[in-house]
Amino acid sequence: MTTPFLSLQNFSVKFNLRSGSIFRRASFYAIRDLYVNIHEKETFCLIGESGSGKTTLIWAMLGLLPFHEGEIIFKGRSIKKRNDPAYRRFKAGAQMVFQDPFASLSPFLTLGQSIEEPLRARGIEKKERAETAKRLAFETGLSLKLLERRPANVSGGQNQRACIARALSTEPDILFLDEPLTALDAVIQKKIAKLLFRIKKEYPFTGFLVTHDLSLVKSIGDRVAVMYLGRIVETAPVKIFFSNPCHPYSKALLSSVLKPGIRRGKPIILQGEIPSLQHPPAGCPFYTRCPSRLLVCKNNMPDRKILAKGHEVLCHLF
Repeated sequence: MTTPFLSLQNFSVKFNLRSGSIFRRASFYAIRDLYVNIHEKETFCLIGESGSGKTTLIWAMLGLLPFHEGEIIFKGRSIKKRNDPAYRRFKAGAQMVFQDPFASLSPFLTLGQSIEEPLRARGIEKKERAETAKRLAFETGLSLKLLERRPANVSGGQNQRACIARALSTEPDILFLDEPLTALDAVIQKKIAKLLFRIKKEYPFTGFLVTHDLSLVKSIGDRVAVMYLGRIVETAPVKIFFSNPCHPYSKALLSSVLKPGIRRGKPIILQGEIPSLQHPPAGCPFYTRCPSRLLVCKNNMPDRKILAKGHEVLCHLF
């Protein structure tokens, strides 16, 4: 078996809260005991409801938030602290496309200057930066005239194309995509989705996609992980996930999608709201809303079960 390109082992993120006493510090886990293996050049997709911890996970991986337990293993090297040399190499080879393209671009720079920005930080000469920006503009569907405009003078879709071009400028080892379609209207979403499908074929990066859009997962994803209340409850190859989801939460997610070719069976209506991360259920995190819960689920956390190669589930039903 090949060594994973990137792994998370027992990965946890904890937030501290103010308590009523100066002698105590209340805390809770936003991410708990994650085990993830991502293979080189695959697109790994993370899905789940808002508030499940998806964006928190990316931010912790990239150092925007601290992680408190576990480790990141990058190209076979363990990272347990943010000052590890291996962590600096990991971050140097990572780029990110954010959810809101307008907010992630400087309003004072033109699109061309924004695309060149990572190259300027790496000391690349001006002529080479300009040539790279023009090439990437062409490859992402931006005209050369648009490179001279600022974010406020172009559309959201054009800003997102510039963000994608900027992320590709350094030829990253891993590209993080945090809800790249959410801030765009439906027509533009389809165009950006086609662009992402094309660059996946043309560029040799490893992808980490966080999204609510299951049609995008089906289009460009290789494997999918389902997150609920800070834990991954199912991981599977994309084809298996869409044809045979196993966890009750996965089934509910797929049944709620209105797009043809994704929805399976009758809609599964989940009762209640997702619990607070500060007060999670004692046993299975999905216990309070699960339509298939057992008595054992209430107070006992299930073990990860391997159902097939690359297909794991966190559930007492298996």
